[in-house]
Amino acid sequence: MPPYGDNITDYQTLSINTNNLDRYQIRWMAEDDIETMTKIDRDTWGDTSWSSKDFFKSLNNLSWNCWILENPNSNQPILGYGLQYQLDNISHVANLTLHPNQCGRGLGGILLRHMIEYARQNDATKITLEVNTSNTRAFKLYANHGFEIIEYLERYYSDTADAYRMELLFDVTY
Repeated sequence: MPPYGDNITDYQTLSINTNNLDRYQIRWMAEDDIETMTKIDRDTWGDTSWSSKDFFKSLNNLSWNCWILENPNSNQPILGYGLQYQLDNISHVANLTLHPNQCGRGLGGILLRHMIEYARQNDATKITLEVNTSNTRAFKLYANHGFEIIEYLERYYSDTADAYRMELLFDVTY
């Protein structure tokens, strides 16, 4: 179980380990990106990765928002991606994945903050997600951005992989 409550900082003080934030951009996913995204997902998650068909369905579903984090001046421009959908006023992060050689540089935070802001701008009252209990890095990313555990999901990913359901509530005033 990842440490909960230890060394968790407010997301506004989360450091980004790069001096060149302006070289990164977030854009809508295009159909041409699916092959690269499928490879990143396979390199990251192995047998549990999404198929190109899964990405294609997400891209073509009007409820979904599919984001690409890229460095257009790089030989490997696509660094990661985020997939979220919104039903009524609840946004859900379905997938946030970085290329394995891009982890630990603050890029996940850049993408997650974009997804949070997009949800707020579209009148979401909260964001939910599930994270594997063994994925300490992702758990800390979400906790650092204000997400809290609301449920323990036994065998959520497989017979041996449990998850936490987490949520971030927005202050909503009408």
